[in-house]
Amino acid sequence: MKNIKLLLCTAIIGGLLQHTSAQSVSTGKPFTIKGVVTGAKVDSATLYYEGEGGKYMHQTVPVKNNQFTLTGNIPHAVSSRIIFKKTKEVIPREKQEERMREFYIEPGMMILKGDPVNVKTLIMTGSKTQTEYEALNSKIESIRLEEKPLEAKYMKANEEYMNAEKNKKSAAVLDSLKYIAADIHDQFEPYNARIKRDTYKFFTEHPNSYVTLNMMRYYVSSMSLDSAKQIYNAFNSELKATPDARDIDEHIKQIEAGSPGAIAPLFTKTDINGKALSLADFKGKYVMLDFWASWCVPCRKSNPHMIELYNKYKAKGFDVIGIADDDRKIAVWNAAVAKDGVGIWHNVLRGLDMDKIMKNIKNPEDLDQQYGIASIPTKILIGPDGKILGRYGDSYGGTEEDMDKMLASIFDK
Repeated sequence: MKNIKLLLCTAIIGGLLQHTSAQSVSTGKPFTIKGVVTGAKVDSATLYYEGEGGKYMHQTVPVKNNQFTLTGNIPHAVSSRIIFKKTKEVIPREKQEERMREFYIEPGMMILKGDPVNVKTLIMTGSKTQTEYEALNSKIESIRLEEKPLEAKYMKANEEYMNAEKNKKSAAVLDSLKYIAADIHDQFEPYNARIKRDTYKFFTEHPNSYVTLNMMRYYVSSMSLDSAKQIYNAFNSELKATPDARDIDEHIKQIEAGSPGAIAPLFTKTDINGKALSLADFKGKYVMLDFWASWCVPCRKSNPHMIELYNKYKAKGFDVIGIADDDRKIAVWNAAVAKDGVGIWHNVLRGLDMDKIMKNIKNPEDLDQQYGIASIPTKILIGPDGKILGRYGDSYGGTEEDMDKMLASIFDK
């Protein structure tokens, strides 16, 4: 599911909920797609989909007399993409999205009709899951159309920022452009709220749809823990047996490990000054884990307030550990720490390993995984006994105001 609004500064952290279909051992069931195309002349159809054992497949068949047939085996209803081409046609990368169409295919017989180049005209019948997806999409498509002008404005702001970065403009110019894009991005919130409302309603009304399962992989990071558990628990045994559902369950468990009432996972890191830092050494103190990044505008905006809180309560046993998602840009991280003045507390890196993330290998050194961090800024307050007292900033916790009230209740006595 493409979402261009995540390009620059929404601070969603990738890799926490990866697709692990390659580990599936599901028995495949046959499917057939009979195609009849009208309009533009094409010579081939290529289908991309998840096949038996979770292996990603693609097959190309000829289009003869405006007809074609695609067959294969799939473990259950899966998302697929189809593209039509003329012989030896090379479609530019930037145009490929326009020429592709996504469908949910199922075991059994399906019929696909329409213009192979104007893919919006394509209609698939015979797939109950596709019908469910279209019902959801019809509700949210009007909202997406409303936000098109804002989307174009945001894309332009991102492009200006990336061009400035490419041309090595000053840090002041880059920061200014980044904040402009972030301010535009904030204007998406009313639209996102309406889309979430309709999507969550679909989840609750279609608990055993593969559309719900597939989209939950993306939405689980933006809903409350209780809502995520409610939707997962409503899955039937067939859905719960899938790798995607197991990923969602694992994600929920990670969130619970970083939520109030749990004992905070211990870790040892090398800090920004090259010294060893262990969470165990903070026993007896109140410590805030501040998950942030140099590129995250909301994080940088929250730093002045965190500095105020730190200076107000540090003499009463309050400490802060900044955990940055900057493992691949250490120099930029150092510069951000210095510029924002957050070197007054402890600073470490999260332990990101993109190779492990891409291979869906658990990384015990990745603190975002250990604490279930899916978006930043997120702050986690740990008590003197090592138990988590509060979580703030993301969809699983409270607000900054809730954080202030909690700290006041502890220290302002």
